[in-house]
Amino acid sequence: MRAAVVTGKGSKEGDFSKVSVLPDRAVPTPGKGQVLIKVAASSVNPVEWKLLSSKLIIPLTLFRSKVWGFDVAGTIEQVGSGCTRLKVGDEVWADLGKSSLTNPIQLGAWAEYAVADESQVGVKPTTLNFQQAGSLPLAALTDYQAFKKAGAPWTGHHNLTVVITSGSGGTGIPAIQMAKAWGASRIVTAGSASHADLLKSLGATDVIDYHKSSLWEALPENSVDIVYDNYGASGTSDAAVPSIRAGGVFIWLPGKGGAASKKPKEGVTQIDYGLCDSSHYEDLDALAALANAGKLKAVVQQSFALENVVQALNASFGGHVVGKVGLDILKMPSSEAVLV
Repeated sequence: MRAAVVTGKGSKEGDFSKVSVLPDRAVPTPGKGQVLIKVAASSVNPVEWKLLSSKLIIPLTLFRSKVWGFDVAGTIEQVGSGCTRLKVGDEVWADLGKSSLTNPIQLGAWAEYAVADESQVGVKPTTLNFQQAGSLPLAALTDYQAFKKAGAPWTGHHNLTVVITSGSGGTGIPAIQMAKAWGASRIVTAGSASHADLLKSLGATDVIDYHKSSLWEALPENSVDIVYDNYGASGTSDAAVPSIRAGGVFIWLPGKGGAASKKPKEGVTQIDYGLCDSSHYEDLDALAALANAGKLKAVVQQSFALENVVQALNASFGGHVVGKVGLDILKMPSSEAVLV
């Protein structure tokens, strides 16, 4: 099979010289409780290119030509012994981010075939095509679990205000939609003026142009219930906490220096999100239900063939992506295509 593999660490962030596509990688075999997925689509998440230069990654996971990639959407090709829920031909999606002591980083999505535990694979929403479904699992699971930790769904609350610090990126797009679906009456996010119409169409009520003002300049003290810092920059908590009402929550994604406020506020809970848990298909089923109800859509700005994975990584690394950069595993090598 064709597969994008990593043979070593990059010398610095944005160095993708150790990523290559092999034409003759062996197709993996599903073990007990596992399924083999014929992959139709995947996507690029920032964590994938960050890991390529991370000093925290165990060398064993990099230097044995490991197939890369978290997000997967495709069709069940084979089921291992002990599998009872999924069958050959089922259209599915998953985040291959499950880890264990023996397999610190699972991965494997950037290939024509991928193995996953049946317990982590969900049935693909019928309202999403493979490219759309392949862009969502990691980002949408992250948002889903973050909002759950922050008390969602909030259907019993009135006039609830949710702030999402970055609106147009991979986690921002689904987060806006989930906040709306789960009862927020006001959804505030930061984004450029050129993206405001899109973000409002997804459910944002207020889009603050970060080129002109910060979120916290626009939000009075004690005016917000939930702040989801999906950007996770250093100092955000100190700036955000004054705007949060007593009983509210500040939750942040780690990775860019984000941390709890050094000036905590009585009655405001601060939560370090930690890592996404991709091990439970039930979470994907909950997301599928939202999608099938028309409450969760995907935005895929560009899609690349697997052979053009380095171009896809460069596009994501450039930092100006709206939604996600996709990988069309069924597509033959070519330049990128804009998806409508």
